[in-house]
Amino acid sequence: MSSSTLVRGEEAFMKYCNQCHPRGEAGLGPAINNKPLPRWLIRFQVRHGLGAMPAFSEKEIGDRELDDLVAYLKALR
Repeated sequence: MSSSTLVRGEEAFMKYCNQCHPRGEAGLGPAINNKPLPRWLIRFQVRHGLGAMPAFSEKEIGDRELDDLVAYLKALR
């Protein structure tokens, strides 16, 4: 995985996720840096939402940006 992927993933995380999951830890939402979720499940939860978490459409987070975000989340662990 390239460092540019992680940089783009971190940028996406800060834009879409950090408000509820600060640095991947618990905030308004649960901690996400300690969950061994498979990539497909992270993508599913982002696209469809879960509980209080909103869904993010492809217009909001494009597929490549979502791939970068998932790579960044996997690297947090």
